[in-house]
Amino acid sequence: MDETPYEEPRRSVGQAAAEAIRGSALTLLIGGGICLYFGFTLLIDAPGSASEEATEVWFGVDRAFRWILRIIGIAFLISAAWAMSGQRAAMLPAVFAEAGFALLMLAMAIESTLEARADRTWDAFAILFAILAVVGVSGAKRSWDLYVSAGRDARAPADV
Repeated sequence: MDETPYEEPRRSVGQAAAEAIRGSALTLLIGGGICLYFGFTLLIDAPGSASEEATEVWFGVDRAFRWILRIIGIAFLISAAWAMSGQRAAMLPAVFAEAGFALLMLAMAIESTLEARADRTWDAFAILFAILAVVGVSGAKRSWDLYVSAGRDARAPADV
């Protein structure tokens, strides 16, 4: 019986980068689904103390947030589908989708805080939106790092 240990076949650096990019597809898919869900179900509201004209402004802001969530959700889904190919370029739309998501969550945290202040209450969603903004920044950084490292790996000599 041969006692030689099993050795994994060596992967090239480019294959490892492609696998890492493909590995990000599931999180992009989940992010797209969540954005689309809330893009269609987010409640449109205004502070109870707002005048009729101000209420229309609050409603307009919420409608804009819903449409932006839908657009970002579609961008996430496109990025997820493209990431399945393992191509480096798939990470660029992911960076923009995640950065856009982070900016939107920051704007929603501010809007939620302003709306709660107008009603003289506190809205815990402001904290949730702020946390999601940080998560979005982290995701954008990770996608950017994958994009950069995959480009560096493509120029590196293959492992032998």
